[in-house]
Amino acid sequence: MKRLFIFAIVLLGLTVCGCEPSIDDQPMGNVLTPEQLDIEVTNLTEGSNAIVLKNNTPRAGSYWDTGIGISTRQCDTIVMPYVGDIEIKFTGICDGGQITTTRKVHITRIDHPIQAEWTLFAGSGTDGKAWTWDIDGTGGAVYGTAGWLTQDAPAWDVKPLDELEDRDCSLVFDLNGGANVSKVDANGKVIEKGTFSFDMSATKKNPDNGEQWSIGQLKLNGVSMLSGHAFYDAANVVTTFEILRLSDDTLVLCYNAQDADAWTDATFWMLRKK
Repeated sequence: MKRLFIFAIVLLGLTVCGCEPSIDDQPMGNVLTPEQLDIEVTNLTEGSNAIVLKNNTPRAGSYWDTGIGISTRQCDTIVMPYVGDIEIKFTGICDGGQITTTRKVHITRIDHPIQAEWTLFAGSGTDGKAWTWDIDGTGGAVYGTAGWLTQDAPAWDVKPLDELEDRDCSLVFDLNGGANVSKVDANGKVIEKGTFSFDMSATKKNPDNGEQWSIGQLKLNGVSMLSGHAFYDAANVVTTFEILRLSDDTLVLCYNAQDADAWTDATFWMLRKK
């Protein structure tokens, strides 16, 4: 099914771009080898975070996976939010089927604007940005429950600080070669490492007044949030969070089942820049 899906996307991309695929009565040929693919992945200028994707392979459609999105154009320019060595995956759609390979490009500087949330989460330096519990800013109410779709901080049950899991840990987000996030203990030791993504179009409204309640979603992969489970269910490890507030020094997250009713018990996390 995935192969058919990729083929359909590439065919649609060729149609939208006005590049009609060649149609003749010749029998299907063999699948190309990676060595036969003529593709280029280069910086727009030396070290730039704008990279040029180019497929020069005759009779082969393009399916580029950049890690932050998909392109089906034969030639495209993508602005990456990362620095370091970036791997781009290319799938060529040829007469005999599909062939996938990868190319790497090295980025040393962010000279083209990126979405602001990348910097808000991970900072602008190679060291990344550490987030920890906002104990002082909340009076200690950093992990607890309140109303789903209606409230923006723990207001009902709150975990006492002396019972708080991962109290001395932090989450470090960085953009070194990808969207990375690590859980680090009080001694600076990495105890979990994974990746993150966000979607600022995935918002929710307060059903009581119709006003916007959340500003986007954060997803973690391979690493857990501080006290990274639903408040009343330690077995329910949370990987997708509603973002209620995100600034240079404040991050507020919330979780509940997507079909939960308003005002039901939701779990809240209150974090600050370390």
